Amino acid sequence: MEISRGIANTPSKRPAITRRSCDQCRSRKIRCDRGSPCSNCVSSRLECIHSPVASNDKAPRQRVLISAQYEQKIDNIAKGIDGIKLLLQDINAPSGAARAVDHPARNVGQTNLLRFPHENQSSSLPVGEPLWDHSAHIIDFVKAVVQDRDPSDVGIEENEILSSLKGLIRKLENPTPNLSSSLPEANIPKLKPISSSMPPMEAVVTVLRWAKDHETYTRISWVSRIISLEKSAEICRKVYFPIDDYSQVDYVIANEVLSHLFAEHVVVSGLPDYQDYYHLCRKNLQVALLQLPLLLPATQEAISALTLASYYCIEHESKASMAWTYISAALDRCLTLGYHRSRSTGEIDPALRKSQENLFWSVYRLEKGMSLRLGRSSNIRDSEITLTVDDESEPRTVKLSRLQGKIYDQLYSPTGLCRHEDDRGRLAKEFARELRGLIDRTHAEIRDSADKQNDINSDTMRIIYLRCDLVCQSSLLALILRAIPTSPGLVSGVSDESVTVAREVMEIHQQCMLDVRTCKAGPAMVSKYINWAILHTPFVPFSILFTRSVQLLDFDDLDLLDRFTASLKPNETASPKSTTHPYQLYELLCQAARLYINSRTMPSLSNPALTSFLDDSALQGIGFGAAEMENQGLLSDWYYNNQGLMDILDNDIQF
Repeated sequence: MEISRGIANTPSKRPAITRRSCDQCRSRKIRCDRGSPCSNCVSSRLECIHSPVASNDKAPRQRVLISAQYEQKIDNIAKGIDGIKLLLQDINAPSGAARAVDHPARNVGQTNLLRFPHENQSSSLPVGEPLWDHSAHIIDFVKAVVQDRDPSDVGIEENEILSSLKGLIRKLENPTPNLSSSLPEANIPKLKPISSSMPPMEAVVTVLRWAKDHETYTRISWVSRIISLEKSAEICRKVYFPIDDYSQVDYVIANEVLSHLFAEHVVVSGLPDYQDYYHLCRKNLQVALLQLPLLLPATQEAISALTLASYYCIEHESKASMAWTYISAALDRCLTLGYHRSRSTGEIDPALRKSQENLFWSVYRLEKGMSLRLGRSSNIRDSEITLTVDDESEPRTVKLSRLQGKIYDQLYSPTGLCRHEDDRGRLAKEFARELRGLIDRTHAEIRDSADKQNDINSDTMRIIYLRCDLVCQSSLLALILRAIPTSPGLVSGVSDESVTVAREVMEIHQQCMLDVRTCKAGPAMVSKYINWAILHTPFVPFSILFTRSVQLLDFDDLDLLDRFTASLKPNETASPKSTTHPYQLYELLCQAARLYINSRTMPSLSNPALTSFLDDSALQGIGFGAAEMENQGLLSDWYYNNQGLMDILDNDIQF
């Protein structure tokens, strides 16, 4: 039938269908003869309707317009790439033409703090990423001292100083590629359930029992607020007797807690083996932190591990940015678990709730201090905390942390620096009064500890820790007083009260260094003190007295700075990693100041080229001139410059 219709005559190509099956046959799904009407509709007495066949012809696509759009986009991308190349060429220009990046709180045109990598740096570093936050006033001052200085016109000793200063400038302008905020590289073996790399079990049992009997000791009490000694002993059993595989969190907690306990026991016993166990736990901890996962569960043990890791980065590695990463992660998990909120009585076991609150306040204390140290906003506001704490019974450390948060938010944050000077001065006086109350409490605790020193069971290290706290608190007081506006016409731009406090801090520091050098803990305690009191705390007394001595040609303050620098000099047997770096930097800055002051006070012994270069206009250019003192942006400049100096100290660099 199909052949008779002529459909199969052209097998290579099927002819187009001119009429489709009728609508009724299609709906009934029966064969239609495509008649009009079809036989099925005739027999069923239905109306036969044929819908029209859609045309298969398609209009050709017009691609000319689209191609033109693509060409225009490609041209725009090419122009953007050319602009990026110009920016990179500007960034990688020689040091004399270094590109400036304005801080949002600084005035346009002022000397800036960020330096960029130069062309001779490793290509592995991110292009255009600022690696250093330099203290512009101080570093430019050092450059001014060494510039145009003819080595043939000076003595051998002065020439060596100038050579060291030039080396400092080269290091600051060309930082080595291996500088980073990460922990030092180490071999990373897999954590296996064996205790061969851990201290002997007998020594661990002894030190845990000793810690339980001396839980009131300052350092042991501090550790137990992060994780209880009972929980620490349980984790140590899990590591030493791994019936089930222990986690990396367990390994971190075990080694960090044991390192603190062994260090405290050495002070009492002086056993050299325990000193070795302390270093072994530190080495294990470094390896464990390199393996610690980025995402940890929100558990109390994970928070404890992250908090201990943050303390390790400050106390042993002097890595502020890494410490901030760990403590921010710890605080985030505290907020997730609601440790900052009060709960009804009976909702949770009181002992467990108390340990959670202690852990939260330990995290809060360190996070607020890191916020002020790095100049970053805290991750939690005090208004979000609903834990009930009596003002009288609130620990001194928690009150100090609250104050640190207010100092940054209301005085030295970008918003705080933009406040009217009268408003800022009123707040600074209020904060200074509050801090002096805490300092008085610290003095009272020092006197109480001194009266108990003859007690055989007393904590011999408590008075040393309290004096270290006093250095940190007094340095913080100098920072607060620096925010109080001075009377017009004052050359130094710093109040006499702020200078007096800065000098007092230097004297307290000398006593602390004498204490830590003579205690049984040895160089490890010296390193801890420097990392906490000098590198972690915004140590502003040096910046205050350094600027003043240069502006007023004050040899007395310069001698005080020299004494401070000499106190940081490490022993010959000590590792240079933690102490040589700040000692060398402060020493070179003091030498630069002395060269300048000598050039101004003893012209016959100075180089005329240097003297003419370091005139008042040059000092104004680098922020030391008298006219600069009247600039409203001076406080923000001084603050960010001091932050820059602390950031230089935060990096492992040998000059």
